[in-house]
Amino acid sequence: MAPTRSRPSADGLINPLCEDRLLNHGRKTAWCAVLLHGFTNCPQMYSQLAEQLFDQGLNVVVPRLPHHGLADRMTTELTKLRASQMEETAQQALEAATGLGDRVVVAGLSLGALLAAWLAQFRPEVDRAVVIAPLFGAPVVPEWFSDLAGFTAGVIPNFWVWWDLKAKAAIEGPKYAYPRFPTRAYAEMLKVGYEVKQAAQREAPVARDIRVVVNLNDPGVNNNATQRVIRAWRNHGATVRVYEFPREQGLMHDLISPDQTYARTAEVYPVLIDQIAKDVP
Repeated sequence: MAPTRSRPSADGLINPLCEDRLLNHGRKTAWCAVLLHGFTNCPQMYSQLAEQLFDQGLNVVVPRLPHHGLADRMTTELTKLRASQMEETAQQALEAATGLGDRVVVAGLSLGALLAAWLAQFRPEVDRAVVIAPLFGAPVVPEWFSDLAGFTAGVIPNFWVWWDLKAKAAIEGPKYAYPRFPTRAYAEMLKVGYEVKQAAQREAPVARDIRVVVNLNDPGVNNNATQRVIRAWRNHGATVRVYEFPREQGLMHDLISPDQTYARTAEVYPVLIDQIAKDVP
């Protein structure tokens, strides 16, 4: 569970809400879930979903990704973010989870979804991966542009972008998430997706069960890019199940954070819990 006070880390003072989380029954359970948070967010986004999965009998691991979750929401530390750091953190969480469950499910949203897909592609310890609204391609721009940004992440120009250009630091929603991001960090996120896409074209993922949750109304991702990854996996014989939230439902990109102004967890969580914790047809 989250601690009650901030503590220093290598990159600054951590918001106490954003510490790594472990919900542990005190014994090895049938399943352990690893929940990977989104870009500029932190483990607090899973505060309610992790508890509900714990109540379903799972042990739950929620790691803080590098340079995220600092008490200073205007920190510049995110400029240091690298794809390799995020992948290493995801692998460490997976390794911890193998000792906490007979089987391991990894799930994530957006950036976390890319990391869940990366683990599904490369790590055989993954019994189930749930890839929720993955950012395999940025919205609006052509997919090749996203791939180029990911391929050249270390050298592209770096400047800051506000999630809400009008509100800036006063943006409504989770007060533990960063209100802005550097373009180079965004490209490092796309690099994770690019690595998965390249590997998916060459070979089957090693995870035994992959589930992709698509929001057809999502303004923050390129769903066509996601469909291409699904086809590539299936072409190699992988078992990939897809659940689609219909466009008419009007859901936004962050399907999970209960602190979003547009949160609709009563509609979304039952679907996600089924995908993460249960067998589905």
